Amino acid sequence: MIERYRRDGFLLLPPEYLTQTVFDTITAAVPHLLAEDSPRRIMERDETTVRSVYGVHQTDSIMAEVPRMPALLGAARQILGDDVYVHQSKINLKAPFAGDQWEWHQDYIYWLQSDGLRKPDLVNVAIFLDEVTEFNGPLTFVKASHRSGLLTRIGADGMPLGYEDAPAWVATLTADEKFQVGTSVVEEMARANGLVSPKGPAGSMLFFDPNILHASAPNISPFRRAMLMYVFNGVRNVPRDVSDPRPPFLAEPDTTPLQPLFSVSDSK
Repeated sequence: MIERYRRDGFLLLPPEYLTQTVFDTITAAVPHLLAEDSPRRIMERDETTVRSVYGVHQTDSIMAEVPRMPALLGAARQILGDDVYVHQSKINLKAPFAGDQWEWHQDYIYWLQSDGLRKPDLVNVAIFLDEVTEFNGPLTFVKASHRSGLLTRIGADGMPLGYEDAPAWVATLTADEKFQVGTSVVEEMARANGLVSPKGPAGSMLFFDPNILHASAPNISPFRRAMLMYVFNGVRNVPRDVSDPRPPFLAEPDTTPLQPLFSVSDSK
């Protein structure tokens, strides 16, 4: 599995990787996080539909326990060859008929430019909270594109349409990606390597490299697509100081290595 991950830049695991009890505990904690009105919650351009909620491991005890499960923590340690902590966590939501797209981009450029992470020694882990199909806006990857390193270093100026009055850091979280990859680059790499959209039932778990080129289309279906996502960073890759740091819910300041937890609370 590690060899496939390194070759393709991603790895999809079936729901059996998490127990049903753990999955049920996770999903029970989600509604109150989506309902909380705070700067951590990012809305779509319509100002009524939730797009993302960030820093969930900082505010919810269940979400803090999940990345310490051996199934996740052990895999992140294997992939990175290092002790790890959670640099960022979030729930990404594609609401029925209203969930907007994510343009073609790589994740690491944001963490390099905004958070001072010197190397792409991170791994994304996404837990499917709903079934992911071809209709509800699945992630689409250019296979093996992570091997090409950074494909852009120049960010768009100004604020995206609909977010003109928002704080500057919001520009990195909207449908109009700040660090978009040009269509000619996407076409060249897609023709060479192919496209893939990992799909599966709720409870599936998707690992992907911070430099893999990816996007997702709007949700055109009546079915929600939600993912709980953790970004694990190696402790040897702790951030350097940056002049204008993003809020702590986007870049975790506590880099203490995580220790395993062998059961997730069912208190919620």
